[in-house]
Amino acid sequence: MQTISLERSSIAQTAGVSLVTFAALALLGLVLAYWTWAWLAPRPEPRAQPLADPVGRVASANSLFGSVQRDQNIAAPTGIAIKLLGVVAASGGRRGYAVVQLEARQILAVHEGEDIAPGIRLAEVHADHVILERNGTRETLTWPEKKTSVKPPVPQINK
Repeated sequence: MQTISLERSSIAQTAGVSLVTFAALALLGLVLAYWTWAWLAPRPEPRAQPLADPVGRVASANSLFGSVQRDQNIAAPTGIAIKLLGVVAASGGRRGYAVVQLEARQILAVHEGEDIAPGIRLAEVHADHVILERNGTRETLTWPEKKTSVKPPVPQINK
């Protein structure tokens, strides 16, 4: 009768099982690290859009013939992460207020003259926009543009 050596097959089998177990644990560790980072990592800071110069202005403050004085009464469009959701215009000697969404996380109702965030004050409330004051600079925050979609005409059935 032939004798089968159990030691050789046992060592090879143990090495194979150990290698597969190590690979599975490494893969599990990578998956756990990925989802932990995806769920618990800090959110990236929103990037502010650059302020656009109002129409009819010189792009550079220094020109060939001297410096240009900027008019502080004309409001520039805002470039911060604040979205206008609603307004209640002032009437009867009362202050108006605006409902704004701050950085897509918070929804606030702010009275005219109060701070929305540190350094940002709600200066004026109008029916179609609000004026913000950030570090002494006045900015306009208007309603977000609505995307209009063309609906196909509904066929009418004549009976």
